Amino acid sequence: MKKSIIYTLVLFLGILSVSAQSKEGKIDHKKLRKEFYESLSQDQKSALEDKKRLRKEHKEIMKTSFSKEQLAIVEDKTLSKQEKRKALRKTFNDKQKEIFEKHKTLMKKEREKFKASLSDIQIEQFEKLEKRKGKRGKHKKE
Repeated sequence: MKKSIIYTLVLFLGILSVSAQSKEGKIDHKKLRKEFYESLSQDQKSALEDKKRLRKEHKEIMKTSFSKEQLAIVEDKTLSKQEKRKALRKTFNDKQKEIFEKHKTLMKKEREKFKASLSDIQIEQFEKLEKRKGKRGKHKKE
């Protein structure tokens, strides 16, 4: 009986500490993102807005080129974003693949151009944000 109480207590404390760490990480990430954005010049902020606009335009262009089968994948509520993306990629025709690759290349150039405009401190913050961004959703992979 005593062992089970101790085991339960240790398990509870472990879960509590993991929960606290994840909340702490989110707060730190939010603070870093805000600090990074506030340190940007107006031109750098405009560059970020342009990247955001390009992503939205690309999404709309791709969506207008979708077949009924592809639209059904997009509207399927049972699939996660990653699963939808994976399923859609398999159904792309040659034109869609070309559009996708051009956009990918363009975004890479824009990212490099933006990164070149950053100071050393900003680059460090940017890379921390990018590193964190890359970790999202990794645990969901099959």
